[in-house]
Amino acid sequence: MVDLESIRSRTVTASEYIQSLGDSDKQGFLDVYEDYQLDMGAVEALRVFAKDITVVVISASWCKDCRNALPVFAHLEEKVGLDVRVFGAVKTAPLDPKHKWAIPPSPPEIEEWKATAIPWIEIFDKQGRRIGTIIEKPTVTGSIEEELLHVLNEHKHRAKKPEPRRKS
Repeated sequence: MVDLESIRSRTVTASEYIQSLGDSDKQGFLDVYEDYQLDMGAVEALRVFAKDITVVVISASWCKDCRNALPVFAHLEEKVGLDVRVFGAVKTAPLDPKHKWAIPPSPPEIEEWKATAIPWIEIFDKQGRRIGTIIEKPTVTGSIEEELLHVLNEHKHRAKKPEPRRKS
């Protein structure tokens, strides 16, 4: 379980993250934002979950997959009120054979969550329990919003699965 209040105090929303970037980096994110068309079926289905989850993204402005994912999360913040929190300024540690990431400026969560690539997207319930993880880009579906919905539906299915009966 994670302390979501602590995370909120050290992060920004997806929209704030994009706006905080330097001009050249920001433009790349804004171009994706302006061109991206959300899957409205997935968006409508996400409305059911939005108030009960927090999405935490570990990102960097130099990362192409982050440039593709963060604008989608900015749209989801606006369209469904999704609570998205972003740790930015991730740096690698190329000269440290024991660590992939430089901490700081990368957040300590990057090692705690054993992140191997970015964006590292963690989905939590409101109590801070991990629901699922998306690493880099969708692997089961064609878009971030569909992948998020897939993770949430899988979690819901697992949560409703009845316990096997024990033989007496």
